[in-house]
Amino acid sequence: DSAVVPLGNSNRIYGQFKLAWKILPLLKFTGNFIYDLNKFKVGSVDDKRKYFYNPDGNPNGKDISNTFIFQLSHTLNQSTFYTLGGSVFRKESKEYLYEDPHDSRYVSPLLFFTPDNKSFFTGGTDMRHNSRSTTTYLLKFDISTQYDAMHLFKAGAEVRQHDMMQDNIQLQPITSQTSLDLARDNPYIQTQILDVSSFSHNKYRHAPYELSGYIQDKMEFKNIIVNLGVRYDYFEPDGVVLNDPTDPNIYAPIKASNRFFDTNGNGNQEADEPTKTVADRKKYWYKNAVAKGQFSPRLGVSFPITERGIVHFSYGHFFQIPRFERLYQNPDFKIGFGTGNVDLNSAPTGNADLNPEQTISAELGVQQQISDDIALDVTAYIRDIRGLTGTRSAEITVFGGASSYTMFTNSDFGFIKGIVLTAEKRFSGGFNAKADYTFQIARGTASDPSEARNAMAGGKQPEVQLVPLEWDQRHTLNVTVAYSVNHWLISSIAQYGSGQPYTPRSSQDLSTLLTNNQLKPEFFNIDINSSYEFSLDVLKCIVYARVFNLFDIRNETGVFDDTGRAGFTTDMAIARGNFNERVNTIDQWYTRPDFYSEPRRIEFGMNLEF
Repeated sequence: DSAVVPLGNSNRIYGQFKLAWKILPLLKFTGNFIYDLNKFKVGSVDDKRKYFYNPDGNPNGKDISNTFIFQLSHTLNQSTFYTLGGSVFRKESKEYLYEDPHDSRYVSPLLFFTPDNKSFFTGGTDMRHNSRSTTTYLLKFDISTQYDAMHLFKAGAEVRQHDMMQDNIQLQPITSQTSLDLARDNPYIQTQILDVSSFSHNKYRHAPYELSGYIQDKMEFKNIIVNLGVRYDYFEPDGVVLNDPTDPNIYAPIKASNRFFDTNGNGNQEADEPTKTVADRKKYWYKNAVAKGQFSPRLGVSFPITERGIVHFSYGHFFQIPRFERLYQNPDFKIGFGTGNVDLNSAPTGNADLNPEQTISAELGVQQQISDDIALDVTAYIRDIRGLTGTRSAEITVFGGASSYTMFTNSDFGFIKGIVLTAEKRFSGGFNAKADYTFQIARGTASDPSEARNAMAGGKQPEVQLVPLEWDQRHTLNVTVAYSVNHWLISSIAQYGSGQPYTPRSSQDLSTLLTNNQLKPEFFNIDINSSYEFSLDVLKCIVYARVFNLFDIRNETGVFDDTGRAGFTTDMAIARGNFNERVNTIDQWYTRPDFYSEPRRIEFGMNLEF
């Protein structure tokens, strides 16, 4: 109907309630409840723009989260206190075009037909009907005691239990409507949900949990302070892996011994050799993933070098569990048919037996107090990251040798080094300011865990050396300034960043054609926040205005890989002579709003406090 409609609209309702209760002079309870409802259009900006002429076909998303946080603080005596805290977090997410999966407004997927690969959709309704939920229960205990003038002991423990469910459905037309004459047939269809044995339905439920504990001693000597501690982390993934990765799909086995009871071992099913059911195969198909644990030592040291200057040093090991979707993705290990790479939906299969990612971090710095309210700090750091989730050397050959699939493994690593210069003026005379500059080099084997898989699927070899990571930014500068006077507060944050890397399509020197060997344009942004505070009887009222991207700068966060710019590509000139503009123009196709940062945004609001 030619109406102008938003392609990326969202509506949000957010509420928070907090209670502080001083039960006894030395016993305090705090509770916090947060409710968050967000309704939005699903997909990246690039996905949404394909619905430019078909906005009603793009699916909707809805997130509902509820969070309850509590903490009990108890001071036992002048030297010892403890805190007991916990939380319950639940988030439900849904993605669908119509809430009823059998809604009569669904049309045949064949209407997603486009005249060529540079045309927007002119019809079609997205057929996904996905739901997922995560509930996390957390209980944490910490205790601190000043043992004597030299030793402050701290210890604590934490348990975190997750309950997560995912049900991803791609709705299908009923059998009699799988084909359609686009010129004459009624496009509206009756949908069906196929069983989980099909490629269009994936479902799982898992309950992983985490345990951790630590002990630390802060030792204060005459001219040195030492923090020495150790932490233990334990993770139970609550998942399964294949006993035989060469025959992964339990619903469509390949080996004769998995299809029927091959009692005589000849590979042919005889009359007296019954077919195996899914229940028969489940008895031996999977094995439980192994729980993981690690001790992580931590050391921090600081000592004075001048009357107002200190040197600080820290070293520690850190334990990071993989993202859950990389443990449970494609939970039934389904793969496609044919030859070559047959990954389901061109994505790696999850691996519940992934090891945690491990980081060794070290810092060395000098802090100097220039005056009572001005301080300088110089800190150099390194991060050695091992066991990152990736797909290098993760291609598994299927029985028969004609096809393969990819599974996540701990194959990638990275190394980061840098230096941070910080100057800070603490709040005095109504004014404070802080500036920090970071020089950093971040290199690794891959920025995306699927990077090696995608290279091999495209007939290329993955990188065999360290390359710049996608978020590697050589120069970063942040400046924060705030001024407060007579109930007014105004603050500003300025950010500058040198260009982040991208991979060019071609290079004059083939020996330099490496991943992420060219830079995007630099980034600059200024945000302003101002507020005024006044009283209304028992209420305190704060009126505020915020301006994001004050100068409306079009920072180029994404670029075309032939020019390195967001607004120009040589592909446009080539396409003009080889493209019939039936639906959209070439200019529309190559206009990429997702390649730019958000334009200027102004917010007004008011807080009431009592």
